[in-house]
Amino acid sequence: MDPDDPEPRLEVLFPISARAAHFARVHRAVTIPLLALTLLALLTRLCIRLRPISRLGWDDALLLLGFLCAITDWAFLQRGMFLTPQSIPFDTVTSAIKQAYLGTFFWVLAMTCTKASIAVTLLRIPLVHRAWRPFLFTILSIQALYFIGDTIYIFVGCRPLHAAWDTSVVGAKCADVETDVLVSSIGSALNAMTDLLLSMAPMLVLAKLRLPRRERVLVCGLTGMGLFASGASVAKAVNVGRRGKAEDDWALAMSIATWTVVEQLVAVLAACSPSLKGPIENLLGRCGILLTGHRGSKVSFADMLRSRSERNRGAREIEVDLPVEEGMEIRSGPVVFRDGEDLEEKVESSYAARRARRQARRDRRRAREGSESAGKPQEGVVEGSGSNGKVKEIGGLSGNVHVIPE
Repeated sequence: MDPDDPEPRLEVLFPISARAAHFARVHRAVTIPLLALTLLALLTRLCIRLRPISRLGWDDALLLLGFLCAITDWAFLQRGMFLTPQSIPFDTVTSAIKQAYLGTFFWVLAMTCTKASIAVTLLRIPLVHRAWRPFLFTILSIQALYFIGDTIYIFVGCRPLHAAWDTSVVGAKCADVETDVLVSSIGSALNAMTDLLLSMAPMLVLAKLRLPRRERVLVCGLTGMGLFASGASVAKAVNVGRRGKAEDDWALAMSIATWTVVEQLVAVLAACSPSLKGPIENLLGRCGILLTGHRGSKVSFADMLRSRSERNRGAREIEVDLPVEEGMEIRSGPVVFRDGEDLEEKVESSYAARRARRQARRDRRRAREGSESAGKPQEGVVEGSGSNGKVKEIGGLSGNVHVIPE
């Protein structure tokens, strides 16, 4: 050996067990499809809110921010995912722990924004009783306070900060494992509780509406997706409670990371699910499954509640002229009018009016050919009062027409 050469340096390696590699593969297999599904649901919600007119609000902005934070947390956690058993340098271990630790901030921000988005969505619905508003504001306040407290704990839990992921720092002062477990368990319990409450709130509001049974089941199923997020929070809390007691800490960390990502993405998916009512109803209608007596609309659950509440505020009488024929049966849903719109144009463009015009044209054609029957335009009066406005008389037609002032 050349005496001028420096002494060889032994590099200490950290072993990744087969169990840890298995949990890393499970993490990828579960979170990547769930991430794609959540992205699709979010884009669908935004498209529905943008068409035909923009109805975006603070709830949409908060949900988008929450989803971006969830993606950031997922990306930070990938540094520690090793899909095969191997030995890695301690520098790599330190880097993985650092990114996972900083990802905790994005986790708490994602959960806070998502819960706030759901609460703001419910607050935007006028049908929600006034007694619910203090409850929703309480949830918003508790979630905001937890975000502030957890953020402070993340950045002051260790002095200096980099001692949280670098075990080689001498003289560092950090909270013990029991304190970390307690703080994480409080967050998981809070998320599970708020997920449960925010999932049950729309169901209680839905109970006041007279919806067909199939439609009620669909909406309850969509709004109840937050219960899966509650389950993920509980599973995560159970795994966090095993910190310091497990034989393979790295494998346990992979399991906690999986439940953390699932918790965030399912919460975002639950926030988007009520907006999927229209697309799902239309898809089922194409398959021959009708949830109501007519074809499904493209409105979401929140917009459905909002329109019903607006109709309850009152309506006024208008007069329209439609070419109709006595004895016709028109099967269509409610036609909603607002002040400032061309009422006759909207009536003429409705499904019922189109069928009426076609029937009138056929009758006129038969009249020209010498038939005894002939279509004759008749004058009708659309009468509205409260939420039960109905066509009073349009040549034998019957349907629901609501006029809503802005």
